[in-house]
Amino acid sequence: MRIKEIKELSQLETERFRHSDLYLKVLNNYALCDIHIAYYDEYFGNTWDDISIVAFDDSDFYLCMYMFSNGNELSFRGVPICIYYQQVNSKVLIRVYQELFAKLEIYKQKYGISRLKIYDNHYFVFKYFDSIYETKIEHYSYIDLSQSEDEIRMNIRKSYKSLVNWGYKNLDIKIYDSNNIEENVIYQFENFHIQVSQRRTRTHESWLLQYKAVKQGMAYIVFGFFENKLAAAVLVLNSKTEAYYGVAVNDRELMTRNLPVGHAVLLEAIFIAKRFGIKKFNLGNVANSNDDKLNKIAKYKRGFSSVIETKLVYTFEL
Repeated sequence: MRIKEIKELSQLETERFRHSDLYLKVLNNYALCDIHIAYYDEYFGNTWDDISIVAFDDSDFYLCMYMFSNGNELSFRGVPICIYYQQVNSKVLIRVYQELFAKLEIYKQKYGISRLKIYDNHYFVFKYFDSIYETKIEHYSYIDLSQSEDEIRMNIRKSYKSLVNWGYKNLDIKIYDSNNIEENVIYQFENFHIQVSQRRTRTHESWLLQYKAVKQGMAYIVFGFFENKLAAAVLVLNSKTEAYYGVAVNDRELMTRNLPVGHAVLLEAIFIAKRFGIKKFNLGNVANSNDDKLNKIAKYKRGFSSVIETKLVYTFEL
């Protein structure tokens, strides 16, 4: 059994990993697709070191952890780590975790890591139970795209229905995917984002990477125009099975006039994911916090779904 960093795999090992059943599981997570990894690298700069690892032998790949270090914590760039593993003989999996824990001890010394943030995993809970630093509950809102469009509409918050209808009646909604995206569309989105935010929040190169994601079929964009002016925009990131509500911008001036420019655009983005054959639409973490702005956004998102998934997050002292 070997534990190696993904970036240190040989060319042959990389090819084997990319063709393994384990990697197919990894690709169900939109954030772990190559183009989205490249976007995060650009967005965060060099503040996180990639030390993602895989466990494997000559016959198969058994476990994968995409994880990053910022000097003292292991996480997925600040959010919890997901562990992907094969359903194999329990003795094999126990050995995999023994090797993994030994590797983490090496990382502890090599990188000065003292904490690890991870979604609930009973092997880690048992190993580090006496070293639990924090437990936290996160709530994620999803839309089951196996439902019909009428059923999805029925699950929308009652007070939103007239707002959605207003949008479909008054907005010119345009969709951009790999078939029709042009570079000027991402420039328009970028400039709109800067205009509404009243500042640049990330690099131009990060926007170009999201344009490439659309070109590769790993993202799509929905614009809503009001009186021939861009009023709302949504960029959705996706894998083959999951779509994620990535970036959304609404014209603040129109919103102060109580014009609901965003609702129909988001619903259309949800419908597009369904039409692409994607299984679920992820609206992200919608838990309440101490931030009023984030609470309003979370409440807005919850209005489009009747499904809340609860996840337990552990932070361990290593």
